Amino acid sequence: MMESLQDLEQFFASRRTLGIKPGLERLDYLLEKVNHPQKSIPTIHIAGTNGKGSTLTYLKEVLMEGGYTVGTFQSPGLPTILDHMAINNRTITAQEFIDILHPLLPIIEEMDQQNLAPSEYEILMIITLLFLQDNIDIAVIEAAMGGREDITNRVEPLVTIITSIGFDHTSFLGNTLKDIAAHKAGIIKGKVPIISGDLVDEALQVVKEEARKQSAPLYLYGKEFWTEEIDRNHFHWNNGSKYYVMNLSMKGRHQIMNASLAIQALNLLQDNGFNIDDIAVKRGLSQAKLPNRMEIIKEHPKIIADGAHNVQSVNKLVETIQEERIEGRVKVLFSAFRDKEITVMLKELAKLTDEIIVTTFNHPRVLSEEELPDHIIYIENARQALNKLLATSNPNDLILITGSLHFVEYAKKLVQK
Repeated sequence: MMESLQDLEQFFASRRTLGIKPGLERLDYLLEKVNHPQKSIPTIHIAGTNGKGSTLTYLKEVLMEGGYTVGTFQSPGLPTILDHMAINNRTITAQEFIDILHPLLPIIEEMDQQNLAPSEYEILMIITLLFLQDNIDIAVIEAAMGGREDITNRVEPLVTIITSIGFDHTSFLGNTLKDIAAHKAGIIKGKVPIISGDLVDEALQVVKEEARKQSAPLYLYGKEFWTEEIDRNHFHWNNGSKYYVMNLSMKGRHQIMNASLAIQALNLLQDNGFNIDDIAVKRGLSQAKLPNRMEIIKEHPKIIADGAHNVQSVNKLVETIQEERIEGRVKVLFSAFRDKEITVMLKELAKLTDEIIVTTFNHPRVLSEEELPDHIIYIENARQALNKLLATSNPNDLILITGSLHFVEYAKKLVQK
């Protein structure tokens, strides 16, 4: 009998040992057993290498400003497993989670015995759908990994969005942009509008072809809708018939595209009977914030947390930091999963500083000293690594904590203690 968050964490830790399994047959089995809750949930479905979380946040904030009750699913769930799912920014409680999970346990046990053992994320998806069903006006669902075989890909969306396509999860999604794009494009559904961010041609052709096969109207950033930057996060948005002047709180030029995808989706939602006025759009976008994205967690010295967990997101982070007015030195505390392009990520971060310390955290996929270039400073204990940077910092310096979102969340707690 599960009674606490600790019990839940232990249960899902045991499911995690099953690993990531391709295919949706186990999810389909579970959905059949719970009468397909996804069929009654109006949904926006988002896939992409980077930008999913920000785009989801923009959509959620605007829809809430418009008076709608919004359910969300995000991955990873941090700081706890409960943080995968929320309604209007209220994370599911441990008791609500347990109440939904308990009736599922006999089904899970039955599947285990049939060699259909459902994974951690397959169970999480079912719990999310049951939590949201009958309690929301619309859901914004972020793909966990890829798209075509992702645990989110049984939702029945009003709109789909592909934010970006780059190299990540290559051991599961493939080693070419064409392969990765084929997974992301798997969220495109028959006649459902698809909105795409700025993609390199190799990936764009895959998305275009899938949209053609599915008879899905395609809206491309820079073509069917576009932006004109005024000053960093202040921009004009236009689609030929609608025009906005926007200000964003989230930093980085890449946020302009993420917000633009959200605006286009909101315009398409109006064709489905949603009433979202211009004030809600402007207010929602301007107040949207996301933890672990250029998040200031301390001043003097300033400490910023940013979960730049792959090469593409590190590139954007470096560009954003280079635009900041920093009087002192930049220092970096970094850790990530070993299956990432660690050497390339560190080389990119070296554009900011030569003061980089790599550390570790508690996760089975975390990198070790053996996976690092020889010249990189490695301190295994993250608290000692952070203290070393703090001891040599002046009040006007900037310490950047970055890498895996799991690491950033962990390191934030060290700063805040």
